Amino acid sequence: MNPPTSAPQFGIVIPTYNRPELMLKATSAVLAQTHTNWTLVIVNDASATSYVDAVTRLEDPRIVYLEREQNGGCNAARNTGIDELMRRGVDYLLSSGDDEELDPRCLEVAAQKIREHPEYDWFMSNTYGDEKPSSRRIKEEGPYDWFDDYLYGKTLRGDKTHVIRATTLGTIRYDGRYRSSNMWPLFIPLAAKARLWAYPFPSKKISYLADGITKNSSRYPKTMLEVYSRVAKHAFAITHRPLKLQAYKYLLVELLKTPKRIWILRRMKSRPASSK
Repeated sequence: MNPPTSAPQFGIVIPTYNRPELMLKATSAVLAQTHTNWTLVIVNDASATSYVDAVTRLEDPRIVYLEREQNGGCNAARNTGIDELMRRGVDYLLSSGDDEELDPRCLEVAAQKIREHPEYDWFMSNTYGDEKPSSRRIKEEGPYDWFDDYLYGKTLRGDKTHVIRATTLGTIRYDGRYRSSNMWPLFIPLAAKARLWAYPFPSKKISYLADGITKNSSRYPKTMLEVYSRVAKHAFAITHRPLKLQAYKYLLVELLKTPKRIWILRRMKSRPASSK
């Protein structure tokens, strides 16, 4: 564990795709932070829309702008940003988005919690703005267990703001095969070794756009990779928390649902384009 510091350096990742104006809005929220020791990495995921004008407005030396040669999705772009921040030696990492805005005191409050609880590696706080019906906000500050309270519990649900110690994250990354969502490949191994402290501060404003993932989600997987992910998540959890009985229960449930999901997926793909 790194020794606590009064002014930790935060590394922030903002992936962006075809939304230069939203990217600038998200960047403005970072520039407005009351805690000023940060580095922001913006990762353009091979956008078709020009970012030339927007990039000329990124004058702060704390901002790093990267462009990917091929579009790989949000998770791959996040990994690109994390790798860059790791090379720069930041203390803590925070992932945001071009459709999200950090509260001006987001980093200030996170730094305060880090000073108060230096034995913890992972700090989770609330978001505000758009919410899913199933969301559960953090109401009480204290230690939590991601497996018990989030993955297999109902205490915490929905989008949250995550601040993670860089040395604890190490080589753990998002799975680039999943273009978006599916953050469990990072959170499961992280939760197996990191101590989690949660607090109810509304650190980040989120918006579910009409063309975004949340408003276009489906009850049934749309690809074989999505079918696989429903099962793999719980199998992966078992490898990191083998005594977690709920993981076996959910794994069995997902396995039983898999034949129907594959049948529905094949049926959808066999339909003529006009009937979809």
